[in-house]
This record gives sequence, structure tokens and C-alpha cells, in this order.
Amino acid sequence: MNGAEEEVGSGRELNAHERVLAEDRRVMRETFRVTIGGAHTGLAATVVVVALFAAVGGTAWALAVGGAVALCFVVALTAAVGGGRRGRAAVTRAYLLTFGWAGWL
Repeated sequence: MNGAEEEVGSGRELNAHERVLAEDRRVMRETFRVTIGGAHTGLAATVVVVALFAAVGGTAWALAVGGAVALCFVVALTAAVGGGRRGRAAVTRAYLLTFGWAGWL
């Protein structure tokens, strides 16, 4: 392999364009990072919202909102399993995907 065919990450120094792209990717990862604490907060907020819907709108509205959240979790779990995760790792990833939004508040 000559220098032009070497892949990024093979030990060679990155050029200016590659450094900018790497920094952009790092910033995006940091921006969209979710934590389990944020997911717990999201779950608690969701429970409060569903309880408010039950108190104000009745059982039908609470079931509709709770069902929508459950559907989001099932879709996230399906995506996690489709992405190669199994068991607890898949459930944790789905939990983070469904409720991790609260970490950004």
C-alpha cells in the first residue's frame, strides 16, 4: 500500500480535512450522548404526564398516551435487536432510546 491508499486510523497523521471531520464527529457524539440517569428522569416525567392525562382526561387518554410510549419502546427494542444487541443490552439500549431525551433538558 502506498501513502495515498492508507486508511484513516492506520497510524498516520490526519490531514486538516480529516481533523475537522473527526472533531465534528466528536462534538456530535457529545451533543447526542444519553445517560441512564437522563433515561430515568425521562421515565419519571412520562409517568407524571400519563398520570396527569388519567386525572384530567380520563382512563382512555392515559391508555392512549401510555400505549404510544410503549409502542416507541417496542420499536426501539426491535431496532436494538436488529442492530445486533441481545438480552439486557437490547433492553438497556431501547430504554435509553425511549426515555433518554430527558438528559437534554
